[in-house]
Amino acid sequence: MQRQIGVVGSWEDDLPPEIYRIAESVGRLVAERGDIVFTGAGTGVMTAAMRGAKKAGGLTVGLVPAENPADYADMGDHMDVRIMTGQGELGKMAPLIHSVDGVIAVAGGAGTLVELAMAYISAKPVVLIPVAGHTTAAIEPMLAAGDLDCRQITAFQFADDAEQAVTRLYSRLSHRNID
Repeated sequence: MQRQIGVVGSWEDDLPPEIYRIAESVGRLVAERGDIVFTGAGTGVMTAAMRGAKKAGGLTVGLVPAENPADYADMGDHMDVRIMTGQGELGKMAPLIHSVDGVIAVAGGAGTLVELAMAYISAKPVVLIPVAGHTTAAIEPMLAAGDLDCRQITAFQFADDAEQAVTRLYSRLSHRNID
């Protein structure tokens, strides 16, 4: 059974090239494992991850915040499946997180922080690739013990690069017996 892997992060289309490279590598590595890349259907990290997946012959799914594709110009060019949530930016996050087996976060801002909290509450494995000036780096000191809060629902892990992030996520998924 194919796994569904969420890739979340910064939406801006003027990010440092390294962020796009990391996100594209994450998408490629997930697709090379035969799994599906899920994103929030925007620019930035989402487009790069989908581009990487498509280069590796993978399938991509984007959860679009609008009802009509024409109403959301920044959907990216690499989506195989568009799920039109019609629920706005915040409303698309719950279906995205609930649709995936695990999450990899690259850079990110406040929206990524919300997605990470949703993944935590849903006990989804999460691996973050810290990028200075972004949520993935800002949250790292807070998670020195590995837990977001006293409930210790699921520990977040950190990775230095795309390959390490994908390896760590899949290791956690195999321990959860998600096949």
